[in-house]
Amino acid sequence: MKPLLYDHYYSFNELSQALKDLAQAYPGFSSLSDVGVSPEGRPLWLLTITDFSSGAPEDKPAYYIDGNFHAGEVTGSMVALYTAEALLRQSGETAISQLLKEVTFYIIPRVSPDGAEVYLTTPATLRSVPRAYPEPEQQPGLVAEDINGDGQILLMRQKSPYGDWKVSTVDPRLMERRRPDEWEGEFYRVYTEGRIVQPEYLEGDVQPAPTLWGMDLNRNFPCSWDVEAKQAGAGIYPLSEPETKAVADFVLTHPNIGYVSTLHTTGGALLRLPGIKPEKQAPKLDIEIFKAIGDMAAEETGYYNINVFNEFFADPALVLSGAFDDWLYCNRGIPAHTIELWDLAHRAGIPSLYPRKEKSEAELLQDSLKVLQWNDRMLQGKGFVPWTTFSHPQLGEVEIGGFLTKTVLQNCPPEFLAAECHKVCNFLLRNAKTLPKLWLESLEVTRLDATLWRIDAKIGNVGYLPTHLTAEALQLKTAKEVVAELVGVMPSDGKPLRRTIGHLAGRAGRSGRFVEGGFRGRVDADCSRWISWTVQGSVGDACRLQVSCPTAGVLHQSWLLKN
Repeated sequence: MKPLLYDHYYSFNELSQALKDLAQAYPGFSSLSDVGVSPEGRPLWLLTITDFSSGAPEDKPAYYIDGNFHAGEVTGSMVALYTAEALLRQSGETAISQLLKEVTFYIIPRVSPDGAEVYLTTPATLRSVPRAYPEPEQQPGLVAEDINGDGQILLMRQKSPYGDWKVSTVDPRLMERRRPDEWEGEFYRVYTEGRIVQPEYLEGDVQPAPTLWGMDLNRNFPCSWDVEAKQAGAGIYPLSEPETKAVADFVLTHPNIGYVSTLHTTGGALLRLPGIKPEKQAPKLDIEIFKAIGDMAAEETGYYNINVFNEFFADPALVLSGAFDDWLYCNRGIPAHTIELWDLAHRAGIPSLYPRKEKSEAELLQDSLKVLQWNDRMLQGKGFVPWTTFSHPQLGEVEIGGFLTKTVLQNCPPEFLAAECHKVCNFLLRNAKTLPKLWLESLEVTRLDATLWRIDAKIGNVGYLPTHLTAEALQLKTAKEVVAELVGVMPSDGKPLRRTIGHLAGRAGRSGRFVEGGFRGRVDADCSRWISWTVQGSVGDACRLQVSCPTAGVLHQSWLLKN
């Protein structure tokens, strides 16, 4: 098949066809299915990628990627698709070929296909899904709408002596706050482009209407979930939405998932967990893991590596409830992160974006100026629509203009999309190589007498992550232990041939430093362990050792008993 083009954002039909074409072109490495169907009848596509000739997908540790939990964050679905294509096109190359022999990729490019379709095919913007919530009908107020028919929802400004804004002296395209002591001059009120619904119910100033589509799929998971009054977009109960329930059910029925990357926009940052409590309250092992993997993301993408709770929000009292990544880690013990794609502020030269802090009006104006200058320099000005007079049917004369929301502020301009996909894909592939990896370090078979044998095996984990993935998983008791079993012989001591080894540490948590006289390191657990059996068998009997752990895969070793 021809290479896919990453010069625009794919509609549902385009995305579906691309996924079908990839699955058809690489049948030995991919399988297309779905994890559910949206209320409007669109499949929530799942592309499973691995080398099927080397074992079943569920018998390998898995790396999970999703995009488009939020309808407008369509860069995420394109990065997910790009990663899938990169894996399949390089499946015959040595590095990727070996990776696919040992790892399974589960990729759900678009969790909210109904919402993304509205976003991509109409001027409307929305958070997640086009379903009325929390109220069944549109409430009074100014509703965002493409009033002038140019295909965009921008800003409206209208002259008013009561206005809080004025044309900036820095650049006339920008608006800046009216100072408290300013009496004389030309002032404006600034609104989102739209129309007023039920104006008879409004008194005084025009106010924005509550959104009709207020559901937020990333607030609907059962981790510190809270009601709508305390957490906007939460839903009527955890996993009340078919999309979130489908994703949660998939995770719960695939215990081989060892790491999750959920792709959002915008901000140019990898958001480390936990998000519901201070970072210092999480286990040290887990924080070391999250920071190390975040550093890899920074190397590949230039993105910030920050903690959600401590650095992502300007208000330290703001804690988001019901997030997918928090549910994975805090309820299931699965390491995860959210990647906020598209680093417009960083590209524009806005300094010290994180940790976030409240900015003065002067600082905000300078930030807007930097973005405008970047737009002029890199987009030849087309990312900003000049203010144009328009006769509004309700407000009278207004001017409409401003930055393009969909393909500048929220998602990267199409001409930057391929490069954005590429650098994030590079990180995702590196991240997948951190999964636990079982290794048979040694196998010794000793004949004790005519029919009695001793079998000793040393089994290790050469991956970065421990087989239990996180310390949180141990506390939650969700981690499955490594199991070893002999087949083809009989026990001589009455002990079962199926043995539980326990958990094996990875390289994470084994940090150390050189000191005078040697190397001082910290070892929290063993990366390898001996296990022994005494069995009965005859020369020539076929024996087989199977070692397995859902998060670390399955390994086999077969041999014949010999003198």
